[in-house]
Amino acid sequence: MVKIKVIDENISSYRWVVLALAWLAYFAFGLILSSIPPLATTIALDLSLTFSEMGVILGSVILMYVPFALPTGIVIDRLGYRTSIAAGLILISSSAILRAFASTFVTLFLTVLIFGVGGPTISVGLPKVVASAFQGRERGLASGIYMTGFIVGSTVALALTNALVLPLVGTWQNTFALYGILGLIITGAWVFLVRSPTPIGMENNTVPSLERMLRNLLRSKSVWIVAIIGASGFLIYYGFGNWLPALLESKGFSTIDAGILASFPTWIGLIGSIFIPGLAKAGSRKPVIIAILLIQGISIVIVGIAAELLLVASLAIYGIFSGAMMPVLLVVLMDLPDIGAEYTGVASGVYFSIGASMGFTGPILVGYLTDLAGSFIPAMILLAIVVEAMIILTWFLKED
Repeated sequence: MVKIKVIDENISSYRWVVLALAWLAYFAFGLILSSIPPLATTIALDLSLTFSEMGVILGSVILMYVPFALPTGIVIDRLGYRTSIAAGLILISSSAILRAFASTFVTLFLTVLIFGVGGPTISVGLPKVVASAFQGRERGLASGIYMTGFIVGSTVALALTNALVLPLVGTWQNTFALYGILGLIITGAWVFLVRSPTPIGMENNTVPSLERMLRNLLRSKSVWIVAIIGASGFLIYYGFGNWLPALLESKGFSTIDAGILASFPTWIGLIGSIFIPGLAKAGSRKPVIIAILLIQGISIVIVGIAAELLLVASLAIYGIFSGAMMPVLLVVLMDLPDIGAEYTGVASGVYFSIGASMGFTGPILVGYLTDLAGSFIPAMILLAIVVEAMIILTWFLKED
């Protein structure tokens, strides 16, 4: 067994410093992740890519989550999150910078793929940060807060890339480079200010064996149910969200207006991310999950067919509930009896590994159906059907 140094983050205000840095890490993650969708049309024209090829690029940001998320969770549970998240920040920042040199579909695909290698350490590591430093209702609050970093980063990319950053720096290549440099600055802050903690709930200050970790995880049906429901969220986020600027452009919006409007659900998602996870106590969050799924599916279809005020209202409603989905599911995961702080890393690895497969599939599926039908509407209907089907699975979830 590996001994680890005890740092009393439970009662120390330092845990809020760590949470602030986690927020910045997820801001960088969201900024770089969401920098491609507003530039999708520009890049496709410049590199002569079809919608299907651009769909592969949009999905490839998380393709490597499938093989790497679970092993990353195991490593983080055993070795801690400080170094792992730093390495992840370096990789996603490098991915953004290297995109500036891409000139073909293959080179762009490979540079974007690097993001998927580093991304899991951040996505999987940040729930570990929360589980290690917070307990009880504070976990829901902390999860909602750090998730807003991703929301703000994504929204800044969607709203300001075409409206401000691209005109300022001149090319889409320079835009990616700028975002990558910002990511490296945040990496420096993380390295210098974060120290390694002891997770809450560790007995005798030891790390559990790998065999025990995996055995406890794999026999938990609730872990798999949460992961599968979460996968529908990835399908929607990457399938619907990544194509939303192009969908709005197809409705007659300019690239700048489409980018700003596409960022609207993400901005308003701050409300859902902060407040909805705290609506229900541990063990009674199923009704919240069902409401999130139901409203998301309806909103997506309306966005596909609506215009003007109804379109904006549907985007707002979608944003509130989509912003709450991942924080709620991850808090459910942390609070499962067989998980807790000890196994949050590996359980999150399962969650993101399964989710990533759907996140990769979503943009490709939407791009293919749009090429085939000449409209985004059939793809929106299919996404809604998938997410509504998750309501049935939610009934089988046992939280305690």
